Amino acid sequence: MTNVCLDQLRRRSSRPEDQAPELAQQAQGENSAGDFFDRQQEQGAASNPERRLMGQEIGRRISAALEQLTPRERMVFEMKHYQGLRLRAIGEVLGTTEENGEEFAFRATRKLRLQLEGLL
Repeated sequence: MTNVCLDQLRRRSSRPEDQAPELAQQAQGENSAGDFFDRQQEQGAASNPERRLMGQEIGRRISAALEQLTPRERMVFEMKHYQGLRLRAIGEVLGTTEENGEEFAFRATRKLRLQLEGLL
C-alpha cells in the first residue's frame, strides 16, 4: 500500500493521465480542495497540541542531559548517533583507538539513560 501511495505522489505532476480518478475530476474543475494527499488530515505531533508539548519537553530534557556530558563524551555520542559514524571512524577523527571511542560512547549512553530515566 505504501508503495502505491509513493508512486501516486511521484506521478502527480509528471503524468497527470496516470492519476487517481478523484484527481482527474479535480482537473476538470469538479473539486478544487486539493488532491487526495493534500486533503488527508495531518497525523504527526504538530496536529496534536498535547503531543507537541510533550515533544518539546522531551527535547528540552535531552538537551539538558547532553549538556551534562563531558565534551568528549558528547562529541562521540553525537558523531555516533546523529552523524551515523562508526566507532572506528570516530576513533580516527579523535586520534584515538576504536576501543576508546567505544568507551566514551558507552559512558555517554549510560549517563543519558540515568538522566532520562522515566521520561517515556
